[in-house]
Amino acid sequence: MAMNEPGHDPADVATGLMLQITQHSERLALLDQQVAALASQLSQLASADDRDEGGDVNQPEPVPQWWKLEGTERDKALNRLRAWVEQVYRPGYGHLAATLAPCWDQHLFCLYSLDWLMELWSALYLTEERKTSTLASQAEWQIRLLPALAEQLHHETANCERHRVKDPRRQAIQSALNRNP
Repeated sequence: MAMNEPGHDPADVATGLMLQITQHSERLALLDQQVAALASQLSQLASADDRDEGGDVNQPEPVPQWWKLEGTERDKALNRLRAWVEQVYRPGYGHLAATLAPCWDQHLFCLYSLDWLMELWSALYLTEERKTSTLASQAEWQIRLLPALAEQLHHETANCERHRVKDPRRQAIQSALNRNP
């Protein structure tokens, strides 16, 4: 029925609409409360996941500001990263880690990248309890993040003029190119 049909008073229609708006507003307010309660619960769960058995919070190290670190601060951060590369990355990631040239620690790009890779690895593999979400994150790290970053690190260090490592494959290709005018 249209509003202009007999029997529909515009004041009654307006009152009905106002009632519906009030009911919707009440429902929206209730939904807002439920969302806030769920957000609080998620926050509590997330903070509980970040705690170890002693109740201490497991947090990544502060981000090294590689571009301005000097002296003992730089040495400390670099030694920590070198240790991870030599104890975890190189022995554990075979052909991917083999592409990282020895001069990696002279490249800011490598320092930035290996730092987050190390911290993410620590968050994923130095945990007491493995949940489904952790397992999915580990798979993402292994299948997508690690290979992509390993390729970028290789390109960064393989094309380094100052620190170029003698690569027999590169030398063979260059020799072949030089022989064929």
